[in-house]
Amino acid sequence: MIINPKGLSYFQAVYSHKKIRKAAEYLDSYSSVVTRQIQLLEEEIECQLFVRHPGVREVIPTRGAEVLLEYCRRSRELQEFLEKELQDVRSMRGGSINLAIPSTFVGALMGVLEDFRCQYPNINLHIEEIFESPKIVHQILEDSSHIGIAHICPEVPDIQRHAHVSLPLRMLVSKNHPLADRHKVTFSEAMGYPFTLPASGMLLRTVESVARSEKIMLPSPALVSNSTIARKKFVYTNPGTVFMSTFSAREEIQGGDLIALEIDHPVFNSIDLSLITRRGKPLFPAMEHLLKLLRIGLSVFRETPEIYSVPSTSGT
Repeated sequence: MIINPKGLSYFQAVYSHKKIRKAAEYLDSYSSVVTRQIQLLEEEIECQLFVRHPGVREVIPTRGAEVLLEYCRRSRELQEFLEKELQDVRSMRGGSINLAIPSTFVGALMGVLEDFRCQYPNINLHIEEIFESPKIVHQILEDSSHIGIAHICPEVPDIQRHAHVSLPLRMLVSKNHPLADRHKVTFSEAMGYPFTLPASGMLLRTVESVARSEKIMLPSPALVSNSTIARKKFVYTNPGTVFMSTFSAREEIQGGDLIALEIDHPVFNSIDLSLITRRGKPLFPAMEHLLKLLRIGLSVFRETPEIYSVPSTSGT
């Protein structure tokens, strides 16, 4: 049923003033116009709205009028609700923002999110730790997540990069490892020591790809785990090694507990990291603010990742 809003305004005036003449004066109209609008409205809803009784000057609302008045009241409430919610969405005073990121960046992210929460306390932040970059990209494209951080993000038209940085993989070893005094190693040399890999994802595919290109039979990893912490702990088991970015082990490297060795293969140096959203997705003020905080607040995007490396004093 489609009800003419103009007819509703005439109806509410008559209901409120109880007289056609007073309703007409209120509406700055004529009694005949008001009467005609009420008749059209009654035809639309197929229900009589007012009756006149002999000797009574006021019109008497019917049960149908009471129902229509309740409809008007609820419509007004829904209109107010819609306007408020849309305003909240536009200004992002409320609602939620979903982020899809690798677990490596969760710790560094928390300080940034705390700053964001101070300015937008009514916005809920949902963080999903996703190990595989293709899944992160998929969630961004499907709008399951609003903001993502992904390794080796493909160049697709519907992905918008807000920050981009080279994040090469290194071979991390303990300070007591036989290769700790080296600056660069070959992939073949790296494969000569027990290593750990995740069960799936970009890192596993990278190592497998390099092994094929070097025609090296990839040994079975001594430890398989998607846990960054577990794989870093494995390195302390001399002579354990792990393939990882220097950012992911920045604290251990800066503390001198782990040494980052460059792997002499272009694939390991071609890894990058991107801060992404879906292109064309409306970026409300709060989301733009969060993206800005991520660009300047996450050190991985504002500094050269290799500053986390401990310079070697020995030859290659």
